[in-house]
Amino acid sequence: MLVYDERLYNKFYVFEDRADAGKKLANFIPNFEYVIAIPAGGVPVAVEVAKAKNAKLRVLLVSKVLLPWTTEAGFGAVSEFGDIEINEEIAARLGKEVVEMQIRKTIEKIKRRKDRIPDKFFIKERGKNAVLIDDGLATGYTMLTAIKSAKRFFEEVCVAVPTASTSAVELIEKECKAIYVLNLRSIYRSPNRPF
Repeated sequence: MLVYDERLYNKFYVFEDRADAGKKLANFIPNFEYVIAIPAGGVPVAVEVAKAKNAKLRVLLVSKVLLPWTTEAGFGAVSEFGDIEINEEIAARLGKEVVEMQIRKTIEKIKRRKDRIPDKFFIKERGKNAVLIDDGLATGYTMLTAIKSAKRFFEEVCVAVPTASTSAVELIEKECKAIYVLNLRSIYRSPNRPF
């Protein structure tokens, strides 16, 4: 199930920053037992949601598998639990060696991040429901991987993001109970300013 704000459809620069996006998202979504942040961009958004909803805040480390020539564009993602989702079409063009190298780099990045986050924020307990929060969905592979990992712990998994592309929503919508998006975009572009 997709829920989005029709007034913000295909608009750009609708949030001041991630904290503002989190406050607006909190007013848009129902209550959840757990709010799960996808670092790094999802943390400031999730913090505002967790505060407003009086929910337990946790993090789930998931990172993009980057194309070798960029620091932004990815073709898949890896989670702290070893879940991997890859765009197979792009992977076939890159070749097995390149794909494996990029996955190894991503696993190393996750290990470095894990060392910097207090242990109390990691998911250890099971719960009835959780909402996964990131600062946006471009391709959807990071969230697809996060959903797969979160299902180990929660009976019901939903997603909430300030902004998302329709193609990313199509990729993940069958994998979770609901997706809440304030600013849905039929054409996703990543401008220098994320909001």
